[in-house]
Amino acid sequence: MFEAQRAANPEDPPPELPVEGELLTGTRFLKLSVRLAKHRFDHWVDWVRGRDALDETGPGAEGNQLFLSALGWIRRHEFAHHILNHQELWSGMPADSKEQELEADDRATTWMKGGHAAELERQFRVRPSPSEMELERRALVILVGVIRLAQFEVGPHGKNTTHPDAVTRLNAMMHRLALAQDSFATETLSYLVKVLIDPGGDWPADSESSYAIDAATDAMIRLNRRVNAG
Repeated sequence: MFEAQRAANPEDPPPELPVEGELLTGTRFLKLSVRLAKHRFDHWVDWVRGRDALDETGPGAEGNQLFLSALGWIRRHEFAHHILNHQELWSGMPADSKEQELEADDRATTWMKGGHAAELERQFRVRPSPSEMELERRALVILVGVIRLAQFEVGPHGKNTTHPDAVTRLNAMMHRLALAQDSFATETLSYLVKVLIDPGGDWPADSESSYAIDAATDAMIRLNRRVNAG
């Protein structure tokens, strides 16, 4: 995947954006993230503030924790390949490779989910239990990590012959996580997809997305269309 990246000039100026303040800072981070998915950078740009990877209490602490937690899911995914003996079972066929990736996803998601579960009978807007809140936190880091991978599909890299597309992986993970209809993690997923593929769009309409799961489903349909459109 990374070999498909094209070299880019980190000295290129920042994008001209009609915003200011904190919104400008966040939008520049987004634009840089998209560029990183399309190009190879040899050093950091000077128009986005560098992040402190050791920040545990300051403004970067939450972002660092989210990033490290997402890496934790990726490590579980790689461990799962070994536990499932995929290196011995690999046939070299793309279909088999994609199936193994989905199996590793499922095992990693199961490990990270642990014994936490959503209260599916809970009334709408009733505060979730501590266990469900922990499930939401864990689900969020998984979904954020996979959306990061989706950036490569949206960029001009072509089809991946060894890994399933992000929408297929997300659907399988959502099934395994079994989140509530008003899940915060699920709602955040819909926002992340929107920012990635259509930040200026006017969707989803309230009438079309009564619950978070509906908005996420709509977002994944749109993401799938975007990726397949090339």
